Amino acid sequence: MKQVTEPMLSDIRRQRSALSALLHRADEIRHHGATHVAPTDGGRLFTAASGDGWFAARAVAALAGRGYSLPYVPCSSLEFLCYEAPRSRPSDHLIVISMSGNVDRVVEGVARARDRGAGAFLVTNGDGGRLSPLVDARCSLDIPELAPFLCGTSTYTGTLLALWLLLDGVGESADGDADWRFDLRRATDAVAALEDGIATANTFAQGLAETAAASSVSGVRFLSAGPNLASADYGAAKLVELTRIPVWSDDLEEFAHRQYWSMDVGNLVVYLSANDTVATNADSSAAALADLGVHTVLIETAGYPVKAATHRLTLPDVPEWLSPLLFAIPLQLFAYHLARATGLDPNTRRHLKDDPVRFQVSRKLTRRSLIGTGQ
Repeated sequence: MKQVTEPMLSDIRRQRSALSALLHRADEIRHHGATHVAPTDGGRLFTAASGDGWFAARAVAALAGRGYSLPYVPCSSLEFLCYEAPRSRPSDHLIVISMSGNVDRVVEGVARARDRGAGAFLVTNGDGGRLSPLVDARCSLDIPELAPFLCGTSTYTGTLLALWLLLDGVGESADGDADWRFDLRRATDAVAALEDGIATANTFAQGLAETAAASSVSGVRFLSAGPNLASADYGAAKLVELTRIPVWSDDLEEFAHRQYWSMDVGNLVVYLSANDTVATNADSSAAALADLGVHTVLIETAGYPVKAATHRLTLPDVPEWLSPLLFAIPLQLFAYHLARATGLDPNTRRHLKDDPVRFQVSRKLTRRSLIGTGQ
């Protein structure tokens, strides 16, 4: 493996080229959707995934529901294993999302669904690991690994794009809201905008991270709604993977009913806004939290401002269904720079692997089959 300086930052910066490569495969991936993913005879289309794949599956759900009116059911790996795989039918089809192909609960769920005759298609990055022999076909993102144990960035946005293309292949003849249907031109324009967008987001995220670290921020809370509740969960997961700062995510309205009441005023609240109603409610929320001296951050697509926020980053104007792709970039960069600003190395995540007990427990929780392999 060729040595790359600052591999996580390099992974974030290469997302335009990685996504452009996937866009060039649009016909291939759409064909997979039409051939291997479309449910038959009234069947349902499930996803089963953990971690970043689970966030991606939920972030694209609005496209399936509003763009194509598909019977699309995004599931966590455990939810699928416990509740959906045992009642799956031959008319059902499953999109499995796993970059490694080795997460125990995903493997178990797919095996159970296959025993009941359901079809299965794998989105992965490589040969598909233990999942490969369990599925009908697979699509690899083919994004080269820059370093071992790297926090997922380009594979996350790559998964979003692959899922959109698969759903477009499934839903070509389905009814739905035209404003939410996949548009290859809009997706291509959004990917092209990443060239400048990553640089702008990097400057913003670095400044925000340094300010947060200097003020000894006591926690970070990511809030949104709809498809970008999954983006909020993704942002929280990146901070969990890279920092030691407590972090939460929630629906913007539900935050007021549960998280707010125990929140330390030294927390930073981050809003993701790509919808007029979300922006209006985030503006009211930020203004109210200002009474406590809480600092707030808005990351918005153009046209959905939250003027009461302490810090604001405006991303290009894209339809809401595409916004999870753009939101991922500043969230990745904020996690990267906050790790560095608090004395950790996001390019190696040594603070995880150098804690042998915690790392061993993590493998017992999710990948018991890999214990002793060093992975």
